Amino acid sequence: MKRLAVLVPALNESRRVETLIAGLRSIQSALPSSEVQVVLVLIDDGSRDDTFNVFEKKLSEEKIAAKLIRFVRNFGKDSAVFAGMQEMEADFYVIIDADGQTPFTLVPEMYRCIEKENIEVVYAVKKQEPYHWLRRSLTALFFFIVRKLGIRELKKGSSDFILFSRIVRDRILLMQENGIVVRNLVRWLGMASREITFNPGESDVTTFTFKKLFLLGIRSIISFSHILRINFFIALGYWIFSFFYGILILYNKFTGRIVVGLSTMTLLTLISFGLMFFMIAIIGEYLIIFFEEIKNRPRFFIDRIRDIE
Repeated sequence: MKRLAVLVPALNESRRVETLIAGLRSIQSALPSSEVQVVLVLIDDGSRDDTFNVFEKKLSEEKIAAKLIRFVRNFGKDSAVFAGMQEMEADFYVIIDADGQTPFTLVPEMYRCIEKENIEVVYAVKKQEPYHWLRRSLTALFFFIVRKLGIRELKKGSSDFILFSRIVRDRILLMQENGIVVRNLVRWLGMASREITFNPGESDVTTFTFKKLFLLGIRSIISFSHILRINFFIALGYWIFSFFYGILILYNKFTGRIVVGLSTMTLLTLISFGLMFFMIAIIGEYLIIFFEEIKNRPRFFIDRIRDIE
């Protein structure tokens, strides 16, 4: 019998216990129990509420096969997913958000795809983002930048809702870097895959704040691209501009049409300092990542693990 591990990173999600159990039941009912064992792997990412105990009690009462993992504090969603993969042995893994945006009902279809088509990964891609216009615009900009600078396969609407085989899981666990972004690592591996589109559900409250999204975007761009090279192109473009602007100044001087203006000098100074600080900021982000990697601290610390049969 094959085992499908449903990885659910959770942060203050005790109120969603009934929804998650219902979703898990829908997966179990859609897949033949004689062929596939569906196991919930819930990773409590340092919740301040009673998430771990609430799920432990309810899953025990319902007699649902599960593994519960609790961090000593919040280490981030990707670290939680990594811990779930590390602590759970299975044939297939699927990542599902606890906030209700990823439909459990799509998992059986993804599982059948990976079984029948001899592939290693099935990506669930959002048809549209269920957010306000500003976040949609910033998300579109992020995907555009990442595709241009790094992962060309990463499409708009890509999410953490991915089903993959044990081979993919084993290769991700080999990664030594600390600031992992699982969805990007899976794409980076380049395994045989297929995409399925879906409409994300509406979440009343999301624990993934704008700050976390911004830091995730910065980490993805830095880790999976050569953005440092942009400094060279900025410097080259600025040098070309300065060269021709210098020629224009000399031409105006020798023809007696020199124009002296404080506004022009102020504008050029602001542009120069803006570009300079932008390039320094990029270098600074690289230095932060280098420093984190050099310290080689563990990705997370586990406080407790509970197996429910």
